[in-house]
Amino acid sequence: MRASSVIQTQKWLYKFLCACAEKSSESPYALQCEMLCAPIVEPFPEIKPEELQYELLNHGLFDPDKWADIRNQVEILEKQSIWKIVGQEYQLLKTLWKGPEVAIYIYPLNNVILNKKEQAPTKNGVAYKGALFLFLSGGLRVEEIKALLAHEYNHVCRLNYLGLESKKIPLKDSLIIEGFGEFAIKELYGEKWLAPWTDLYSFKDSIRIWTKYFIPKLNLLGTDNHQVFLYGKARSPFPKWIGYHIGYQIVNSFQMNNGPFNKYELYQKTSDELIAGSKFPAN
Repeated sequence: MRASSVIQTQKWLYKFLCACAEKSSESPYALQCEMLCAPIVEPFPEIKPEELQYELLNHGLFDPDKWADIRNQVEILEKQSIWKIVGQEYQLLKTLWKGPEVAIYIYPLNNVILNKKEQAPTKNGVAYKGALFLFLSGGLRVEEIKALLAHEYNHVCRLNYLGLESKKIPLKDSLIIEGFGEFAIKELYGEKWLAPWTDLYSFKDSIRIWTKYFIPKLNLLGTDNHQVFLYGKARSPFPKWIGYHIGYQIVNSFQMNNGPFNKYELYQKTSDELIAGSKFPAN
């Protein structure tokens, strides 16, 4: 694993944009895979570049067919010194949480509105044990980027602490991972920067769903099996973002009942301990 750092992906992006502009015989999708995904080999030795590209596109990586619109975003991010800001904040978080070293990749966000009733996203991220990706729009406030980084890097720290493969992570840990990520934002930057799902539901509604649907499945293994619990699904018992909401409320109520805690102490509690000491007991 490489020693830490924010990878200077703007260099890769400019090469990709030049290759597209030269009307290469390769498609933008092939060029994106070759130039922006294939170099990311250390954290994912068993994954093909095409698989990684598919994964990242699902999490917010820009549509390569829209390459002509990307240069402006990259230039704005450079003018904001985003790579430098992320690097400095990462070092602070790493020291604060005694976290592992991780490679950080910054790419423009695919901000296409899939549902016209919803506001276009401005940022997204995804974290793995060995890598962290930030997908950003140009013009974001620095605090928004720091909050996103804290949320995602906290995931890296928790995954490192658990030491489990994704297929062996139980639902209770997936909930706590998301809860910790957002609680870190509150702790570091204040409630102003919290995601709206943190207080989306009343305690009465949350505890009803928790008791009926979550408690029987807390030991369900495999993050692929947790998606409906975390994100919710239309015409199902799970409203939008319900698992994220409950995860945050578990962590927040545990801290209120048992805290305050010093530095990284809270983040090394087991999921069972956190749930038992929260407003959402498992029995």
